Amino acid sequence: MAKGPFLADLMLMKLGRWLRLAGEDVANPEGCIEDADLIVKARVEGRVLLTRDKALLARCKKGGADCLLILSSDLDDQLAQMVDLGLDLRLDPQRCTLCNAPLEKGGDRWICTGCGKAYWQGSHWVGIDERMARIRDRI
Repeated sequence: MAKGPFLADLMLMKLGRWLRLAGEDVANPEGCIEDADLIVKARVEGRVLLTRDKALLARCKKGGADCLLILSSDLDDQLAQMVDLGLDLRLDPQRCTLCNAPLEKGGDRWICTGCGKAYWQGSHWVGIDERMARIRDRI
C-alpha cells in the first residue's frame, strides 16, 4: 500500500510534483546531500522515501526508515506503480508542486502558503486530468 507522507529523492522530483497534484504530501530532499541524510529525514519526519536506488533501499531497511523502490524511469510507469500500490491518482490540488506547502483556496485560484505560487484551472488542467485518467485506466 502506497501510504504517505513521502520524501522523494533527487531522481524522483518529477514524480513528487505529480503526486502533489494528487494531493499527496511529498517533501523535497532539501539539504540531504548524502543517502544517510535522506534516511534520517524520512525516519524523523515519518515519511516513506521514494527512490530508484536499490542500494539506498537496502540502507533504508538497515536504518529503520520506510522506503519504496520505484522500478521505472518513465513517469507514467512510476505513477502507475503508485496506483498499483493503492494511491488514488486524481487531480486534487492541496500542496504546492514546488515546495510542498499547503495551498489556500481563494476564488478561482489556489495560493501556496509557503512560496506564494498561484495555481488555477487553465487549459493545462484538462491535460493533467486526462493523463491521470489514462494511467488509472491502464491498471
